[in-house]
Amino acid sequence: MEAINQIKYKAEDIFDNASEYIEARWNLEILNASLKAANTISSIATTLVMALIAMIILICISVGVALLIGEHLNSPSSGFFYVGLFYALIGIMVYAIKDKYLKIPIINSFIKKFYYED
Repeated sequence: MEAINQIKYKAEDIFDNASEYIEARWNLEILNASLKAANTISSIATTLVMALIAMIILICISVGVALLIGEHLNSPSSGFFYVGLFYALIGIMVYAIKDKYLKIPIINSFIKKFYYED
């Protein structure tokens, strides 16, 4: 009878330890997922803020260049036309290479951030 009680206590102890291990492991995975999600969201937010600042700078420079070109051509609208044409050409080139040089590297960077440890 004593041996049965010892086996029973050991089984309960093993079950308690296994339950604690599973709970700790679950909590650790939740924390890791939260950390990775927060890291990804902060990267996206930082990139958006930097892109907004870059766009404001680009707009100011573009208006300045358009006015300068327009002044040299004695036609402000021509300056804006040439600057717009320049950006249209850049847009066509970026569209042509978007998958290879933009989409795939962005996807790879998010996969690295989310699945690989630092």
